[in-house]
Amino acid sequence: MGTCFAVIEKQNEVELGELLLSLNYLPSAGRLNVDVIRAKQLLQTDVSQGSDPFVKIQLVHGLKLVKTKKTSFLRGTIDPFYNESFSFKVPQEELENASLVFTVFGHNMKSSNDFIGRIVIGQYSSGPSESNHWRRMLNTHRTAVEQWHSLRSRAECDRVSPASLEVT
Repeated sequence: MGTCFAVIEKQNEVELGELLLSLNYLPSAGRLNVDVIRAKQLLQTDVSQGSDPFVKIQLVHGLKLVKTKKTSFLRGTIDPFYNESFSFKVPQEELENASLVFTVFGHNMKSSNDFIGRIVIGQYSSGPSESNHWRRMLNTHRTAVEQWHSLRSRAECDRVSPASLEVT
């Protein structure tokens, strides 16, 4: 009976949107390259003006926030195309302890930005899809690996990924 309930509960969850990411690792340079390609069907945070979404990418080593980068924000869309590339210095011996936290926010000039959704890829992945993407990247050095991810709530990420607790 509990299983059935979990399935129903999942269907009633608010869809937060999806994020298309590409990852690749260059062992010789010790660079982890991330392309934030696009998002689709993002939860609209400002009904009157539409969302102005951007993605914050945070590199966490073990449980320490190391670096934060952001995409530009795109006005009035829930289906933004970013095509923005970011590179993080991650020596090969530290790769297994790395996590990338992707958080989508709605840009808000009047107050703090509105949280839309998050995923974590790496040591403390926030789910099987994220773990799979990380594994595929590790197995194909120097080749970009692209994958769509369904955004999760902050509470869900915090519950399953210690890395999520380390970022804002």
